[in-house]
Amino acid sequence: MKKNILIAILSLFALNTFAQVKGTVYGSSENKKEPLFGVKVFFLGSDIGTITDETGAFTLDYLPALPDTLIFRAQGYYTDTLVITKKDRFLNVNVTLYSSSYLPEVVIAYQRENSSIEKLDPLFTETLSAGELRKAACCNLSESFETNASVDVNLTDAVSGAKKIQMMGLAGTYTQIQFENIPMLKNLGSAYGLNMIPGTWINSIQITKGSGTVVNGYESMAGLINLEFYQPGVNMDKLYFNAYTNIQGRNEVNFHNSIQLSKKWSTGFFGHASVGAIELDRNKDGFKDIPLSENFTFMNRWNYEGEYFESKFGFRGSVTSKTGGEMGYKRSSNPNNLYGVSIENQHAEVYAKTGFFFKKSVNSSLGLVYQAKYHALQAQFGNRSMDAQEKRGYVNAIFNTILGNTTNTLKTGLSFVYDELRQKHINLGMQDDISNLNRTEIVPGAFAEFTKKTIRHDLVLGARGDYHNLFGFQFSPRAHYKFKVTEKVDLRLTAGKGFRVPNYVVDNLSLMANNKPWVLNETLKPEVAWNFGGSTVYEFRLFKRSARWSVDAYHTLFTNQLVVDRDQDAQAIYFRNLDGQSYSNAIQTDFSFEPIRNFEIKMAYKYLDVKATFGGSLQEKIMVPKHRGFINFGYSTRNKRWEYDLTASVFGTKRLPRLALNEEGTVFTSDERSKAYGMVNAQITHIYKRWDFYVGGENLLNYTQKNPIIDAQNPFSSTFDATRIWAPVIGINVYAGVRFSIENKK
Repeated sequence: MKKNILIAILSLFALNTFAQVKGTVYGSSENKKEPLFGVKVFFLGSDIGTITDETGAFTLDYLPALPDTLIFRAQGYYTDTLVITKKDRFLNVNVTLYSSSYLPEVVIAYQRENSSIEKLDPLFTETLSAGELRKAACCNLSESFETNASVDVNLTDAVSGAKKIQMMGLAGTYTQIQFENIPMLKNLGSAYGLNMIPGTWINSIQITKGSGTVVNGYESMAGLINLEFYQPGVNMDKLYFNAYTNIQGRNEVNFHNSIQLSKKWSTGFFGHASVGAIELDRNKDGFKDIPLSENFTFMNRWNYEGEYFESKFGFRGSVTSKTGGEMGYKRSSNPNNLYGVSIENQHAEVYAKTGFFFKKSVNSSLGLVYQAKYHALQAQFGNRSMDAQEKRGYVNAIFNTILGNTTNTLKTGLSFVYDELRQKHINLGMQDDISNLNRTEIVPGAFAEFTKKTIRHDLVLGARGDYHNLFGFQFSPRAHYKFKVTEKVDLRLTAGKGFRVPNYVVDNLSLMANNKPWVLNETLKPEVAWNFGGSTVYEFRLFKRSARWSVDAYHTLFTNQLVVDRDQDAQAIYFRNLDGQSYSNAIQTDFSFEPIRNFEIKMAYKYLDVKATFGGSLQEKIMVPKHRGFINFGYSTRNKRWEYDLTASVFGTKRLPRLALNEEGTVFTSDERSKAYGMVNAQITHIYKRWDFYVGGENLLNYTQKNPIIDAQNPFSSTFDATRIWAPVIGINVYAGVRFSIENKK
């Protein structure tokens, strides 16, 4: 009896000890299922395991301590598990492991700031996203900075409607403007080019303060503005349409679309048309407050993306015209000899960017940028006229590689600029010396830029040398440094030199809107400036909500500058090289805060100290406010159906130019400084499926400058002056529009 019990116990022990789990493991990848070799099969609570053979089969003895978890693990596949109990002895299983390339859908929700400081960039760069541009009508580039304090946009005169930008209190000619790192708004384009770039085409704007990098060229003195247009196949709607109208008689339409031709090829078409057809004279001075206008712009761009080669190329063309001056003036016929303003632009441009990636050197690349353009400009202000043509070619080759490891990068390259300019300026009936106006610039250049990046320190050292066929060799060194003080505080320093060749007529075309003679008695030299500055950005929590505070300060020192002297003689305007000092000190502080979800507040204050030698003494530069204040409120509802935006700006006083006296010595005004004033803009947007409906108002305080034109009753007299403009000419503007878009399927 005892012997039988012992045999039974040993038999039961043997059954539990030597029972087996066996089976086959398959791998599923690219819709194929086949036996998988080398799969590790083991119990979680034991160090006993095995691997599958070439047929995917395995056999495994299990321990009596059950239940336990059986694990199947293979490189490149998701791990799977199976619970084994005592009832599963002698189990035969088939297991399928799925390739890790089959990723489950993960939705990451992140609300990007409409206006942000690029944390990883060693330079102080502010990015304005498409969401920021939507806060205003943004019909063209000149209206894209209304919710930003870094860039000021001002009227140049009271008759042409032209606008120009300022950074750090310096004219826009000292700020390099680029389209995806391709130069734009050069020479003739700088006069009226802001109105030729539709705002709806722009995906983002990067504003860099300081001298910029040597890779982008030699002309950046105050800063750099880079425009990123929508790119087909990347971030562009399948179809986008926008229509706009306002009470001042301006109507426009914009569209763009993206077509994916294949995995590698895509193309996009962009169109813009605007018309201003109503004569307005609200201030009753006999002049059109806003010129009649027509603007037609078209662009076609292509993208090719290969494994080791990519290319972006396209064409852009514009035709614009403006007619201003006295009420009733028509360009085609002027029997009553009215004072008229006529401006016509024709612009055509082709461009290309190509990138080459090296198979054997994955950390190296070669980029080539090409551009060719033609621009014609005809302008007439009363008895003054300007006729100019420009042919420009540009090539920039950039080689990028690492030195040792990815913390050390080097960019080197060659550039070439060809710029042929032909100009005729009729200066009150006297044709300027053609030698002072016609020129051909040929500028080959070379550059190198080294970047060192560590966890807390970023250092960029660059230098470029350019040989100008008219002014010889020019050397431009630049340095930028970023220090991560803490996880929330960044410190940046910058220093650099830039130069440009001035064009005294085009750079000051708005001064044709007065009847003072222009005097140039010397050969103009290149403008050269050094820029030094720094910034601090602090991100923190305020009332448990995100906040950011920044302050930046820059000093721009000119060693030579084209000085437009309106103080030497009240009866004339003198153009000359700098003979004395010229500098700009700019300090700006910004604060942004989101007190509740979807409600953002942005505030800024800017102080400008801009002086130069005028009339033999160091004086404040005219038409530059010492102080500017800014606040913006933006709110969107939780369901993203409504957006509300309000922007208020305060502009301090400006020094005004001297006025000419008539033969009787009449004083038209004794104002030497402008008044301080405020501007308020607002917009409401309703979003319904693919439609956006918006309505807004500009200059809601209805503030206008009284008598913006001096001696408007005698437009051909020596005392007529429409350039003493420091505030809006026209009051409240109400607008409305609609947007429609169809997104591309991802």
